[in-house]
Amino acid sequence: MINKYSSTPLYYQLKEELIKAVINGKYAPGEAIPSENELAASYSLSRPTVRQAIGELAKIGYLIKIKGKGTFVADFVNKTNYDYTKGFIHCILDTINTSNRKIIESTTINGTLELNRKFSTDFKSNYHEDYSKITYITETNGNIAFSVSILPLNYFPNAAELMFKNVNSIDLLVGKYPLDPTSAKSSIKMINADSDMSKLMKLQENAPLFKIETFLYARTGNIVEFNTTYYSAYNSIIDFNRTRRI
Repeated sequence: MINKYSSTPLYYQLKEELIKAVINGKYAPGEAIPSENELAASYSLSRPTVRQAIGELAKIGYLIKIKGKGTFVADFVNKTNYDYTKGFIHCILDTINTSNRKIIESTTINGTLELNRKFSTDFKSNYHEDYSKITYITETNGNIAFSVSILPLNYFPNAAELMFKNVNSIDLLVGKYPLDPTSAKSSIKMINADSDMSKLMKLQENAPLFKIETFLYARTGNIVEFNTTYYSAYNSIIDFNRTRRI
């Protein structure tokens, strides 16, 4: 439902409505969504507002625009590689489809000196930020990725509780559009799986892994999530940009 009296921009509300429509099965992967004119009439919005919402969803790979044919829902079901040009992949605040994700642990933790430095909080004083820590695995075409996401508690006070329900990013970001991630910075290195990780990822101990650390930045420039994800290096291809902006 679009609320024209809300402080949340109309284009952002429409983005949420379109994503929910896909999740609820109104528009299936590969199916065309209504035209800009039809959406504008249906939601009583201007075409520029509709165009901005569709444009942002297309840039993150959620929709595909085909010249002369229309705009279609992307088929995310049969991905065979981890494509960082399409989004932030397994970061909590960029997860729309949660059907292949399993939450292992979701809890609140006290800020450490290391965490405060990562989030650029005041680590010189006695002030310590609290955080939500979510541990989870995601399975894609038989490949299991192991992830840990850290969210600032002052931005997302109910994150730990909500993640027990395995909610998607829309539920975490509702009413918080300035915190919607618009860019990311990632680093990657090779490590070997320890015994615990090898069991979770169904790999041999000491198997080679890609370790990718990602900072998500909101449009305000604040860091809203720090994510560490481990991928099997066997038969895996990871395509990614250093930053992504929408």
